[in-house]
Amino acid sequence: MNGTGSHEERQAQLFTELFAANYGLVLAYARRRVGADIAPDVVADTFLAAWRNIDELPADPLPWLYRTAHFAVANQRRTLARRGRLDDRARLQAASDIAIDHSDQVAADMELTAAFRALSEADREVLRLAAWEGLRAGEIGMVVGCSAVAAKARLRRARQRLSRRLATAMSEQETPSLVRRTTAKGTGI
Repeated sequence: MNGTGSHEERQAQLFTELFAANYGLVLAYARRRVGADIAPDVVADTFLAAWRNIDELPADPLPWLYRTAHFAVANQRRTLARRGRLDDRARLQAASDIAIDHSDQVAADMELTAAFRALSEADREVLRLAAWEGLRAGEIGMVVGCSAVAAKARLRRARQRLSRRLATAMSEQETPSLVRRTTAKGTGI
């Protein structure tokens, strides 16, 4: 036991002397490379390695300490770079996770759907042919079995009925933009 204790005491004494003689030099080395905030971490890593290798240190330990500090600086820089990339990813993720409130659009779509469903099947069909299929009056007439003039009149009347139903279902300020959107050729329903 006594031999072990004296060896440990000798190691502690060597480390204390090493630390006292070189702490300021290693701290200055680290500050010049990573700044005052991170330099103490570099110094701590350096002297931890020195403690673990106290029996193998060279007679002039300063170059060894600088070399060890060099590796600690590199580790700190990698850690900072990794943290920066993670922070960037987290910011991007947070920005993309911002929930956009679509409630107004959903409400308007629900009102449009209700107004559309309240129309007759004939009105709904000519509106679907115009909006969904992008057909013109002559083409709609071919599909529903009437002339181009009759199809144009049917489409105009269907749009008017839809607009009236929307006007009664929606507030005054939302009606104009939604009616224009749903009655424009090739859009809406």
